[in-house]
Amino acid sequence: MKKILIAVLALAMMVNLAAARRGAKKAGEITDGVYYDRTYDFSLEIPEDVWNTSIKKDKDRVRLILTKDQYDIPIHFTHAPNYTQVPRITVYIDTLPMDLRMYVDSLLSDEYKSDQKNKIIEEFDLLFGDYNPRSMTKVKVADAEGYFTMGERQYTMTVAKAGSEADRGDVVTEYYGGGIYFFEHDNHVYMFHFICENLYASVEIQDFTKLMEGFAFVDDDDGEEKEAGDGDDDDDDEDDDDQEDSQ
Repeated sequence: MKKILIAVLALAMMVNLAAARRGAKKAGEITDGVYYDRTYDFSLEIPEDVWNTSIKKDKDRVRLILTKDQYDIPIHFTHAPNYTQVPRITVYIDTLPMDLRMYVDSLLSDEYKSDQKNKIIEEFDLLFGDYNPRSMTKVKVADAEGYFTMGERQYTMTVAKAGSEADRGDVVTEYYGGGIYFFEHDNHVYMFHFICENLYASVEIQDFTKLMEGFAFVDDDDGEEKEAGDGDDDDDDEDDDDQEDSQ
């Protein structure tokens, strides 16, 4: 009897978990190469021949992640290409607790600490460590004023050798490069974080800035139309199962 009871409880838990997964909405959807966010009133044109798209859950601050299929491998990773930092964009939206410039400075400061900052740094690899900002410029994204910082972060890792020396490794010290857009809308801060191997940052960042030209805010009517037409998303699995390959 006890075994039957345990089996029934386990089955009930599995059913509830499956229902929860089905009920978890995505942050948005892609229609004709344009991403429309479910909660925040923006759209983003995504060249499907350049970027792969992973849409996250609507409850998440991370809305979507874009990665490249085609990218260069540094010579020091020739025998271990998986060590290469894939060019990646993370779209993150959060409440804005202070003036935007003060907020940006606080994220780049070693002294300022907060739970909100810790959660952002977990997603922004460029800031996870000794980020060295190279520039800070004022920008305008759609109708929003903001800032764009570019910089680099040093990393050191041991890379395994090929062939008979596979038990040994070379110590590689290099840099990640990239940039972050910060801009404000409706008391929220919109952050677009880009990271890649610094050796190729000057080229890769061009695709990043070009992508930002396809960002736009949408009015409430557009948002209601997208909300009404996206009911099929609810059956998708979570996290990386949300992949929508845009190739």
